[in-house]
Order: sequence, then structure tokens, then C-alpha cells
Amino acid sequence: MDLKELRRMADLTQFELAQRCGVSRMRLSLAECGQIELNANEDSAVRKTLMGVIEHRSTQLKGVLSGVLSGKAAMSV
Repeated sequence: MDLKELRRMADLTQFELAQRCGVSRMRLSLAECGQIELNANEDSAVRKTLMGVIEHRSTQLKGVLSGVLSGKAAMSV
């Protein structure tokens, strides 16, 4: 998956991602449009940050969905 897709999945702006991972917003922008490649440390920091956010949101969503589904099950009993 490309960087822009992952960032959007995490629902972060370039600015928010830059603050969280320590890579400048300008470098993120240039990397997203293919004008530069991030160095290994930058790439690792960005992907680690994005995956952490995506995993956290996934866990939150699972909790919400299980609450909704168990509420429906209780109503049908």
C-alpha cells in the first residue's frame, strides 16, 4: 500500500503525521507524490506511526461493533 493510502486510512493529515513521526510535512508531501523517497529511518518511522494509528482505530471499531451487535442480540431475545 502506498503512503498516501495508509495516511488516509489512519485519517491523518500530512501535518498530523509529520508531528507524530518526526518527518517534515514537506518530505511527506514529496514522498506521497513520488518526487522523493524517504530514507530507511524516515520510512520506518512513518509506517510504524501509521500502523499504530490504524491498529488503534481498528480496535476501537471492533469494540463499537461488538457493542452494537450484542445490543441487537439482547433486543431479539
